[in-house]
Amino acid sequence: MSVPDDYREALKRFAGAIRDPEGQPHTEVEARRMKIYQDLFFNNLNTFLSNNFPVFKSLMPEDWWLKEVRGFMQHHRCESPLFSDIGREYIDYVNSDARPITPEDPPFMAELLHYEWVELALQIATNPEPEPGLHKDVMAGHPVLSPLAWPLEYRFPVHQIGPGFQPQEPPELPTWVLVYRTRDRRVSFMALNAFTARLLALLDAKPELSGRQILECLQRESPQVDPDALLSGGELILQEFYDLGVLCGARPLHSPDA
Repeated sequence: MSVPDDYREALKRFAGAIRDPEGQPHTEVEARRMKIYQDLFFNNLNTFLSNNFPVFKSLMPEDWWLKEVRGFMQHHRCESPLFSDIGREYIDYVNSDARPITPEDPPFMAELLHYEWVELALQIATNPEPEPGLHKDVMAGHPVLSPLAWPLEYRFPVHQIGPGFQPQEPPELPTWVLVYRTRDRRVSFMALNAFTARLLALLDAKPELSGRQILECLQRESPQVDPDALLSGGELILQEFYDLGVLCGARPLHSPDA
């Protein structure tokens, strides 16, 4: 059954008045009742965003934050109907041309929002189907990164930002962070250094190599480092990643003449 055009228009006016009570006042519903709907929607959205981004919210003035929530309601149309996707939708809004830039916007805003969103995204991520045939020898086979382990790179040290530390310029080196969900479904964060970040990048880039061969690549890239120390230290790191669930296991390698 088709919906009458006048009913569609009434719904649009009603939704517009909820998004923008001052810019699109609604006269077809009693003002007192309309305010109940307006406050309900605004407060729910404010709660979702506050829970998604507690660190970022703590850095911003309260009046700025409330205007930001209202602006999100007014200018962004969510693609997903799921409450759990509101944080992702807000990040899309921040990165879009629809959002007006304000003088209060910190330079690390987009990166900090993404870093805070990652935790919820991993918490609700569906468990992947286990890959068959994996074994535990991460040196002999190719170490397989868990789909629930995300190596991330930021310009700002997002894991350190808070009320007492708000850098205005990015440091010389990027910040590498590993966010992963453990086997008992806890989300954990680990700061990476240049070596571990490069190691994880090679796992993705070189699926044909064993863990040992990847460490040998790192030896060639770092001739100033003692090769035996790099190999033994790298093996310990791979084993730790496996124990933490960052690695699912190792994929057997096929011999060239197989």
